[in-house]
Amino acid sequence: MQVEVPVWRIVPQTHFILADINTGDCQFARFIVFLEVFRSSETMAEGFQIRDYYNAKVITAFATDLKKVWTAFPTTAFLHHILPSLPDQSFSDRLQSISRALEKTLPQDFQEAVGILLKALPEPMPVSGDGAGTAHFIIAPQTAFISRCGQGHVEVSLHALKEMTRRFTAEWDLRLFFEKDPVRVRKVLKKWARDPDQHVRRLVSEGTRPYVPWGKKLAIVEADPSLTLDLLDLLKHDQEEYVRRSVANHLNDLSKKHPDLVVSTLTRWQLESPEVDMAKFTRHACRTLVKKGHRGALKLLGFDPRPKVELRHFTLASPVVQLGDALAFSFELESTSRRDQQLVVDFLVYFRKANGSLSPKVFKLKNVLLAAGSCLAIEKKHAIRPITTRVYYPGEHRLSIQVNGVELGSKTFYLVHSRAK
Repeated sequence: MQVEVPVWRIVPQTHFILADINTGDCQFARFIVFLEVFRSSETMAEGFQIRDYYNAKVITAFATDLKKVWTAFPTTAFLHHILPSLPDQSFSDRLQSISRALEKTLPQDFQEAVGILLKALPEPMPVSGDGAGTAHFIIAPQTAFISRCGQGHVEVSLHALKEMTRRFTAEWDLRLFFEKDPVRVRKVLKKWARDPDQHVRRLVSEGTRPYVPWGKKLAIVEADPSLTLDLLDLLKHDQEEYVRRSVANHLNDLSKKHPDLVVSTLTRWQLESPEVDMAKFTRHACRTLVKKGHRGALKLLGFDPRPKVELRHFTLASPVVQLGDALAFSFELESTSRRDQQLVVDFLVYFRKANGSLSPKVFKLKNVLLAAGSCLAIEKKHAIRPITTRVYYPGEHRLSIQVNGVELGSKTFYLVHSRAK
């Protein structure tokens, strides 16, 4: 039975959730998060999969909208290109199928084709504030059409992506133009950074991030951050948290290859605008650097890179952990300082790799103000269960406690895949 899915109302905060997801392989798999956000909706059909948004009714309605603005649109041919293969296709396959059908049925003149798509667009989302707006997944195939067919028509394409991002997002497709002609696109983005629409301003940052979730890596930005830093400078104090959050995520991306540059940039921004509270922004931009124990980032955030604490009573519940169970441990941190200390407490699991070497992964525990001479007791159970993003190899692993980027002590444990009989 065909699943019918209503148009969802997406609040800007869902973009914040998406921005923190690790980059994956499938460009549009991030929409799964939208499914989770709205799974409890009364209008959500049982058994709904994210690919089911692109169903016959939605696609036919889109064709009808195009027909209204261009009476010569070949609706039957458009649907014939898409619907027969629909049942066996994934979300991404369906999206690309719709995009390719547009290429086959819209006028060959690109500017004319774009004009038809723009006339058929729904009303934009609110230009500011945190009110809900109507977001349309059906725009994603249209931005894909623009990036595939519009590389020879940059001005027309950028105008189209600007209008489409006001209804949805064009962050995955803008980067393809930026990669090919960064000088030309940068000139446009500098103007967009002052646009009254927050979605357009956010696109300036999000569309040029080196590692935007599920988008193509922008190697040119990874190699030369100066291509985007001046754009971020225009947005760092944007009135909308939605935009500033993207800028912080962009800096966090850059910090993976250029840590000192990011710290110096944030330091400069704070010195230039001491009246602006940038604490939250800076924490978000430096989250990867804090995990890595970067001394400059820790100092910028008020954490002493040489914490005066001692690790006490560090114990494992068991030196052997069964895959599917939890690694349980406890420890105490005792202050040796006469002053209170701001501490960021993490733990690292050194996972065994296929070649037998160990590779660390940092996990957050807590940020805490430890009073002078006091002691903090912590207990933790960390689940070690099969996940799609990691292969667990049996044998020796290591657990380490880290405070303000400094590893204070470690314990060895052994991971087994089956219990001994």
